[in-house]
Amino acid sequence: MSPTPAGPFVKQTRLIRAARRAVYDAWTLPEIFMKWWGPADHVVSGVELDVREGGALCFTDDALPHASVPPGYPRSMTGSGVYTEVVPGERLQFTMKASWNPGEASLITVTFRDAEGGTEITILHEKIAADTVHLFEAGWASTLGKLAALFAA
Repeated sequence: MSPTPAGPFVKQTRLIRAARRAVYDAWTLPEIFMKWWGPADHVVSGVELDVREGGALCFTDDALPHASVPPGYPRSMTGSGVYTEVVPGERLQFTMKASWNPGEASLITVTFRDAEGGTEITILHEKIAADTVHLFEAGWASTLGKLAALFAA
């Protein structure tokens, strides 16, 4: 078990009804990543993933015209970071800086585990401000819903 993170964090677990390799590929192959990343009513208009320790990731996430966006947040944002740990099929960890909050560098850890009926995926999003926890909770729930829907089709 991992120690409990210091400071505010979001942790969510979801069963994805697909083989672990396919779920891992959804996180590491740009052509698949673009199909599901981001909250509902958002689309990825660009992505670069250099999935190796020290490799960079960058994506642009755009709210669709009808999407609701929290007050003070842009309709288009860029997220960027660096992979700090890559264990193929098991674990991805990367830093994240969002254009809407340039002073914050958070840390995201994604673990993949075989489970009955598919793959259990756990997201741990650390080093976030207390006043953004509710936004990340909603965002991850929606994002993981889109990932699950990708494999339900």
